[in-house]
Amino acid sequence: MKKLSLLIIFQCLCLFCYSQSNNENANQSLSNKVFNADSVSKNAFEFAKLSPFNIRKLIPLQYSNISVGFNYDKGELMEAQNAGKIKNTYIKTEGSTQLGSIFLYGLFSYHKTFEDSTMYNHQTRNNVSTPYYFGSPINVSYERAVYNLSALAEKNLLDKNLPIGLGADYRIGNHFSTNDPRGSVSDFQFNLIGTLGYTFFNRLKIGTAYRYGYGQERFSVDYKNNSYSQIVLLPAYNNYLINGYGEAYIKNLERDYNNDEIRNGFDAYINFESGNFGNLYFLYSHIAENQNYLRSNSSGRFNFNRYHLDKNSFNLLWLKNFRNKKLSINLNYNNSKGKDLNYIYLANNYLYNTEQIGLRNILTMQKNATRFNYTLAVNKSGEQRKDGLTGNDVEYNKLDLVGGMGFNKTFAKEKNWGIDINAIYSLPLNSSINVPEINVGQFTQRVIYYDYMFNTSTKIGGNLSADYSFPAFNQIQAGIKVGLTYLERIKMPDTNYIYLPGKDRFSSNISLNLYF
Repeated sequence: MKKLSLLIIFQCLCLFCYSQSNNENANQSLSNKVFNADSVSKNAFEFAKLSPFNIRKLIPLQYSNISVGFNYDKGELMEAQNAGKIKNTYIKTEGSTQLGSIFLYGLFSYHKTFEDSTMYNHQTRNNVSTPYYFGSPINVSYERAVYNLSALAEKNLLDKNLPIGLGADYRIGNHFSTNDPRGSVSDFQFNLIGTLGYTFFNRLKIGTAYRYGYGQERFSVDYKNNSYSQIVLLPAYNNYLINGYGEAYIKNLERDYNNDEIRNGFDAYINFESGNFGNLYFLYSHIAENQNYLRSNSSGRFNFNRYHLDKNSFNLLWLKNFRNKKLSINLNYNNSKGKDLNYIYLANNYLYNTEQIGLRNILTMQKNATRFNYTLAVNKSGEQRKDGLTGNDVEYNKLDLVGGMGFNKTFAKEKNWGIDINAIYSLPLNSSINVPEINVGQFTQRVIYYDYMFNTSTKIGGNLSADYSFPAFNQIQAGIKVGLTYLERIKMPDTNYIYLPGKDRFSSNISLNLYF
């Protein structure tokens, strides 16, 4: 009941935000559509959604959007535990408004996903570094339904020099496979943030925040046809446990457990605004998360693994306006380090480390009713996983180069159309793999080796999207957007591995977008 009440409260807040914008005229709806096509403004909008601290500065006062869409992905150029084919239908609504002196932002989204051909992965797909999970060597199909609600609020006190903010995010998911072995996964996550700042000389704003969150994932594996669970009859249908980053082993009894999560963290903010220099926004965030994998029943409480994850992120955004141009430079760094306590050995067995640093430059130029967006980005990412019991040590690093441009134009009678094209080139950097031959089994060949080959391959690809919008019902700007993405492998290290990633992957999207 408590979860349902929170769901209703947040949804009402989101819908309230949208209803405010519905009272605006057609010019407001067109303005929101144009804002969405402005890459510099949209990038700042996404930055602001990280916390309540910057929503008043970087989110429009009256912005409302509803998007209903369908995504389709297909291809074997993917990580081993991804799905060969994915169909995703979604609806997303978000909006902002001001209620008295309080600035509000709200979002609601729902995703219904059908995955075909996924293996060794009875998971939620949200906890990618987990050291403890079930998996099946045979391909299964998954259905997933995920709801997400978030709300941010900010109010200025002391003559607008003391901004305080509150934020909440709530996600619930239901995931289940439709063929044996039938994984059933349910999860919820609830996160809170409170911010406090102070403004000096109308230019310098500093602040801090406290973050708290908790959640739970519940896992079980069962069989509709009980004969599939008999090892002698059909060994391919065994349930496996992955505990660390070594070989999976059969676990056909007690096929259920929970993962209880607790998070604590803090943020630090520095904003500087100057007409000549531009506006600078800096955010540092640290979150410490503890995950406890266990089973509780009438016989008692049984602990299997305890996992601690430290997350650090730095995000720097610089915005500069010129006469008919806008420039955005975004520098970000993210690092996550995980360490488990394996209760079988009462010692640490699994280590996880991932690091990402990126630089994104966007230039938006406007001439009358025409806008041009130019993007240039570089991103370096890497990951390392170690398993103490087996001695496995796998590390990769890669560099992604992205360039693109977009065109958007508003015509007479408030009609608007645009087109965007982007290209990506991904190349491997220093990587290493150390897996003792004695430890090589099916999981090593089909997951560990496979993922290493995917992440050390050279790839090239691109994205093309186009949209057209028009006024509807005097209050709404309605539009259709379509997009195509293609990624191809052009080079892969020479090995004698049996299982290798495919040649390419294709994605498409179509959506109906309404702006108020």
